[in-house]
Formats: sequence, structure tokens, C-alpha cells
Amino acid sequence: MKRFNAFTLAELLITLAIIGVVAVVVLPSLMTNINDRVNAEKIRSTKYKFTKATDHMKSLGLIGPYNSTDDFVDELQKYFKIAKRCDANHLRACWPTDTVKLEDGKEWDIANTRTGTQLKMMSSNTEDYTSGNVGIITADGTPMILSYNKKCEALDPMKTYGWSTSNGKPETNATAGCVAAVFEINGHSRPNTFRKDVVAFNANGLGSACSIEIDGKCFGAAFRPKAMTYEECAGENATSPDNITEAGSYAKSLGIRECYWDYDYWAGAVKQCGGVDKMPTASDLAKIASLLYEGNPTIGATSNVEHLHYNGKASHYGFPETYFYFVSGEETDGCNAYGRLIDSWETGWVNGWRTNTNKIGLCVVE
Repeated sequence: MKRFNAFTLAELLITLAIIGVVAVVVLPSLMTNINDRVNAEKIRSTKYKFTKATDHMKSLGLIGPYNSTDDFVDELQKYFKIAKRCDANHLRACWPTDTVKLEDGKEWDIANTRTGTQLKMMSSNTEDYTSGNVGIITADGTPMILSYNKKCEALDPMKTYGWSTSNGKPETNATAGCVAAVFEINGHSRPNTFRKDVVAFNANGLGSACSIEIDGKCFGAAFRPKAMTYEECAGENATSPDNITEAGSYAKSLGIRECYWDYDYWAGAVKQCGGVDKMPTASDLAKIASLLYEGNPTIGATSNVEHLHYNGKASHYGFPETYFYFVSGEETDGCNAYGRLIDSWETGWVNGWRTNTNKIGLCVVE
């Protein structure tokens, strides 16, 4: 008689149990990888389609400048299919959820994303994102909130701008650089989490006009000051300067005591903030510096600390990446003012030239 080999019921059950355990271990990771790839392609596709439109606009000499985000979108919609458009006062109508979960766990009301300030965009002599934002829903159903840089210069229609790639496919190029935006890839599903399913596109962040809060004090978006001229600072006291002159009545109203003969970036920061009393103190800047290093070390108001390790969070707060100089409201004399230097391994309270260009300003927001 022939013998037939077969699994016993016990062996079959054990095999099925092993397969089940393997599935429990492997499938979540597999599904996560699949979802990550799908989301990455959604992000790439959105950036690519938007940039194809701006690339077309560039070829026609239509990138800028425009007086507002509204004016820019008026032109954009001729080259980029938009199913719905919402003004700055009705952004919720172009977004699938009331709120977005931020990286610190707080909920942000999307309706408050009214200007580039809430995208943490810096203000400078080359950047102005202060016009009202515009919400759109693209033809493929992607919600976006756009902010246009009113100081964006027209791009050369004859120049070709190189494309960056994602997974070997084109994603975006410099023609989209005049616009800061956020868009959403998760639809009505929750959670809508910033930097996961809510994506920043040329933007520094999302949230309150406070780019940072210290001891209950709110500071607005970081900016690169535009220099104040000697004539503007000295006003009625302006002469042919040899070096330093007493401030004129306008500068004095801002708390400036003396004026330097050269372009003065510290005084420019004072002007933008509306006075030295609207600028950070030594203690404020020390606490802000602590947030940029691993372990959040204790830093004295006027101390210098070395052997630190930069934690890479400068861009999270809308600051440049390493080596920059925060200005304070403390004037030393017509040539110098105090501020705090930020480097990858050290920070110091520095009495620096008011004419240096690597300054970053922060203003107290009421």
C-alpha cells in the first residue's frame, strides 16, 4: 500500500499561526511604506503641476511683480486649473478641516492664515508677503493657501531654470520661488498634521504671527533689516558727516540716540519694529538662543557659551541656518549696538557694528 505524507491538523494550525504572526509584524510596516510612497508622489505631483504653471508664466514674462497675491492668482489661474478660490477672509471654504495640528501639538485655526506672516515668512528689502493670502482648490482637489512676495522681481523669459527632482522625477524650480504656500494631501481624514499631510511649499512654517514666545512675550516673524540712511536718521541734524551725529527728531522718537554716517542696519531694525522698546532684550535673546541648541542649555543674558551642539531648529522658527546675529534694542554708540551671535557650536553677547549686514531682527508683537 502507498503511504501519503500530509500535515496533521496540529501542524497546519501551527503554520497558520506563524503566518499570522509574520503578517502582524510585517504588514503595518509594509502599509506604512506604501502610504509614504503614495504621499511622496502626491507632494511631488502638486509641486510639479504648480511649477509647470509658473514656468509657463515665466516664459511669457508674467512672474512678477504683482501688487498682491490676488493679482498674482488672477494671472496664475489662466495656466493652472483652479476649481475653487477663496479670499483671505474665507480660507476655511477652501480647506477640508477647521484646524491643523502643529509640530508642538497645538491646534492652528486655518482661517487665521491670512498673510505670509502666518507662514513665518521673513520680511526684508527683497521680501514682502504682507498682502492677503488666497486659498484655492486645484482641479485634482488639492487645497492650497498661497502668499505672493510683492517684491519678487520679474524672471528672464529667455532663461531656463533647472528643476529639482524627487524619486528621479521633476518637482519644482526657481519660477515658483515668488510664492510661499501650504497644501494638504489627506483630504477630510484626520489628523491634519503640519509637515506630514499638510505640506510647506517655499514656506517657513504655519501658525501664529508669533514666530516665538518667550516669557509671555510674542515676537513676530524674523526679518533682515533694510538699512536706515544717515540722512533719515540724523534728520534736521544732518551735516556732512565725519563719523557720528546726534539723532534727528524722528530717530529720537524711536529711541535712537546717535547716527552713523554709513548705512545703518541696526537703526533699520529699530525703525521696522517701531522703537527700541519693541525689540528683544539681552535676556530675551539668550532664551531664544537656548532653543537652538541640543539640551536647551542655560545661557545668561550677556554670557558667551561654547561647545554647544546646534539642533537644526532655526528654520522651524523662521531663522536662517546657523551663523547669524540677532539685534537687540540696546544701542552702545553711533557705531555699535549689542546683539547675540548664533553659530553651530557657540553663542555670544556681542557689541557689533551697526553696519554689518548679517543681522536678523525680531519685533515684539502686541
